[in-house]
Order: sequence, then C-alpha cells, then structure tokens
Amino acid sequence: MDKRIQAVHDRKSDRIAGRFMKGIDLFEGVKGVCQEFGVEAAQFQCLGSLEYATYVQLDRKEDNTLYYSSETVTDTPVELLSGTGFVGLDTEGKLEVHFHGMFVDCNKNLNGGHFIDGKNPVAVTIEFALLPLNGIRMQRGLDEIYGIPVFQFREKE
Repeated sequence: MDKRIQAVHDRKSDRIAGRFMKGIDLFEGVKGVCQEFGVEAAQFQCLGSLEYATYVQLDRKEDNTLYYSSETVTDTPVELLSGTGFVGLDTEGKLEVHFHGMFVDCNKNLNGGHFIDGKNPVAVTIEFALLPLNGIRMQRGLDEIYGIPVFQFREKE
C-alpha cells in the first residue's frame, strides 16, 4: 500500500478507518485501501483538505432534461466538510468510486458536487471510514431512463 495511506481494519465492526496524506488523490487512496483489504463493494465517508477540488454538478435544460455541467476546478485549496461515496466495479470489473462532497474554499465560498476521479489531491489530510458491503455486488450498468452507467446492486453470489 502507498506510504501516504494509513488504514486499519477493525475486524470486530468490519470497518476500515484511516487517513490519506498530502499529495495522494482521494479516489486513488480509496481504491488503494479497498485493494489492500480485498474490498469490492463499500460505502465510505470522509473529511479533510484538498489542494483543489474537481467536480461537476447536476443541471437541467429548458425542457427539464437533466445533465451534468462541465468540470469545475477550484482556484484555492478547500476544506472538505462532508463527503460520502460508494465503491463498486465499473463495467469491466475494475474498482470505481462514486463520490459527492461539500466544501468551503479559501474565499469562504461553500460549494459541492460529484467529484472527478484522479483530480482531487490531498492538501494536509483526509480522514475516512470505509464500511465493506461483503454480501453485495455493485457494478455499473446502464440506467433504464437516462442510459448512463450507474451502480446496480445485487446480492453477491
């Protein structure tokens, strides 16, 4: 496991807790912990600081069709006030993170949204708790209405 990750598995509660250190990407850290402990499905929450945040937000067209905005990148470091997400498998069976967070930037502006993989490096620390979902298989599949890949939840065989 990357030296910038501290993680401990509490076997009694089957929870993993720890922190990511400066420079590691938030998503890279979560996937690294999952790989280290053999987790393929989980829910997690975290807080801490990022050098910058990269995210999209839900929007709608005049006809009320929903879509995601283009990526926004903060121009200051941010304090992640609340973040929650899921870990599952993409359509090819590789680990994937789905994460939403709320943050405050150095200009005291609150914002948040759907964060983008590989574009959210830790500034000081991110502390997290990860809850493995051992009996569940989460894998991306197409949403019946919008045709976009979303996690599908099934019992693990």
